[in-house]
Amino acid sequence: MSMTDVIFESESLSLELGFLELDPNDHRSTRWSVRLSIKHSTGCFSYLATDVWFDTDVWDEFTTGLSSQEPKILRLVDMSENFRFVIERTATCFETTIQVHEPIISQGAIRLETHLRSDLDGPLLRSLGDAFAACPKFWYVMSCHCESPPE
Repeated sequence: MSMTDVIFESESLSLELGFLELDPNDHRSTRWSVRLSIKHSTGCFSYLATDVWFDTDVWDEFTTGLSSQEPKILRLVDMSENFRFVIERTATCFETTIQVHEPIISQGAIRLETHLRSDLDGPLLRSLGDAFAACPKFWYVMSCHCESPPE
């Protein structure tokens, strides 16, 4: 684990996002690994992807929205739309939906979806917000150093 990882665990869910690289040609594209584990009554479902690209604007909007107390829908969706993390905050609770969709190399696809519902008073949303807040937005610094100086 590094300081660029987002690690979140709840009673039934474990989510790890690990930064891998910034696209040298597009400083708004970041590549991440995603590890997801969803516990159920007889075991767990696991998902691992190592080539998930997020637009930094989408990441920043999601992270900023986690600290808001207003009712709203937050979305962290990768650029290929194969990974979706959606939080709908209402006046009394929040609902989380995580969807992953991956084509299978030979044919077909795998789809995994989970829904969690929790009271706003619970520590779950605060814990998630803390996990994302702990991940530095280093792409701002990296993109500043990679651009050509003005003429």
